[in-house]
Amino acid sequence: MLLPEFCEELFYIKEINIFDTSFKNYLKKVLEYNILKTQKWLKGLNKNYTIQELKNLQRLDLENNKLTYIPTLTLPNLKHLYLRNNQLTKLPNLDFSNLTHLDLRNNQLTKLPNLDFPNLTYLDLQNNQLTSIPNLNLPNLRELWLDHNQLTSIPNLNLPNLHQLDLDDNQLTELSASSINLPKLEQLFLYNSQLTSISNLNLPNLKYLSVYYYQLTETSKEYLKSLKIKHISV
Repeated sequence: MLLPEFCEELFYIKEINIFDTSFKNYLKKVLEYNILKTQKWLKGLNKNYTIQELKNLQRLDLENNKLTYIPTLTLPNLKHLYLRNNQLTKLPNLDFSNLTHLDLRNNQLTKLPNLDFPNLTYLDLQNNQLTSIPNLNLPNLRELWLDHNQLTSIPNLNLPNLHQLDLDDNQLTELSASSINLPKLEQLFLYNSQLTSISNLNLPNLKYLSVYYYQLTETSKEYLKSLKIKHISV
């Protein structure tokens, strides 16, 4: 069967938005079988097109769909992936060498695969169920949102370009130079945690710190006073 001319344009699609949908069962099948087959684009065709064939896709938005699963995907030109407000409990290995924005907030993630995205600048993992995170190989990351999880510790964060880190509403008890190397960090949020000790932070550019000051040890309070931070929110 000869395909209509418009079908060839599918392979040049750069953006897909499927959110707040009422056809959740259908969408689940689309993702489970890794098939992109919408009535609008492929009506009357016998061929199934996998999302893997969309090599020019740059933005994929699947937020607010109650998804519990996504397949392993390889999309070499994808830059923006939005999966917020679903029911994901885990992620497959994701191979997106050009990804710059990854939004996974408001899911049910308990752990993460290794994240190795050389061009990623924005990562949002807030409001999940993470108790730990792997070492992150994200050399260009500028914003990292980990608030409202269940973190008791953080890995050795070596993120040379990170400017903003949010760890509010976790179960951290201490923070020290042994766990973070963030030379460009400007904003650090630590409010509503179990934090009692802060010491020896190597954060020369820190300008804003949010922390529950009154539960800190006296040593930690004195240490914070010695830092040249423009604004400390308590």
